[in-house]
Amino acid sequence: MCSAIFMYWTTMRLLSNSPQPIMVVSSESMEPTFYRGDLILLWNRQRDVQVGDIPVVWFAGRPLPMVHRAIKVYYNQSSPTAEQLILTKGDNNLVDDTSIYPPGRPFIQQQDIIGLVRGYIPVMGLFALLAKEGPWVLYLSLAFLLVASIVL
Repeated sequence: MCSAIFMYWTTMRLLSNSPQPIMVVSSESMEPTFYRGDLILLWNRQRDVQVGDIPVVWFAGRPLPMVHRAIKVYYNQSSPTAEQLILTKGDNNLVDDTSIYPPGRPFIQQQDIIGLVRGYIPVMGLFALLAKEGPWVLYLSLAFLLVASIVL
């Protein structure tokens, strides 16, 4: 069973080209597009980010990623590769994300992105979120499984 899950995860990582092809939404910043507990499906084989895309950004040294919509996209013409500079904002936030970018960085760059959201499954990650925030949920579930296995 564990090897099948590992193979599935590895296949998803290879197909999506993302280190985290499936993630759980953990905040309200993207409501009403996504809600806490929704599973999001990532794809990281795009060449460029477009305005309206929802990149998942994970800055080095940060414990959690950020899932916010691209609201402006610029091209740095002074860069030899015309690198993209992207400004993001949560759908449920009043202001853009420049205040939560690393110091001195007014934009995100392609190397900060681990994938674009290409689909979602409502509510399916809620159990994982509850188990992380309150270990009692996990213990209660394990106790239920243990009792069910004894009874059946």
